[in-house]
Amino acid sequence: MSALVQHRQSLLHHHLDQADSAARADLWWLLTRTHAYAAAAGITVDVVLDPRSYHRRTGRTVGRWCAGDAYTGPAGARWPVPLIYLSPRLLPTRGDAETVIAHEVMHARWPSYGHKKIAFARAQQLLDAVAGIA
Repeated sequence: MSALVQHRQSLLHHHLDQADSAARADLWWLLTRTHAYAAAAGITVDVVLDPRSYHRRTGRTVGRWCAGDAYTGPAGARWPVPLIYLSPRLLPTRGDAETVIAHEVMHARWPSYGHKKIAFARAQQLLDAVAGIA
């Protein structure tokens, strides 16, 4: 991840309170939270929490450093249901996971945005829209 992308990601602000932010992001929470973000974006997604399964389904390899990835299909074609990978190992708390989920759902909903400034504005809009959903 480039320094600019890291900077833009660090500016994203979730709305979890301190206790919720520090709570463990178990598998159920990661799945349901990702679906809540997808609903806020007006899309349906499939979620994968295992890098081998993600590779089998997409042909994409995620490194040990990769907390999340979104796949919308082969170049020039859009899958009917985007696939989002999240790494439970790198997202141990809900606070750790919240902005990554918003970031990946943004890519699934607006794949052409890449890591442009507008992309992070959309991710923040998703964070704001999901605020208050426990």
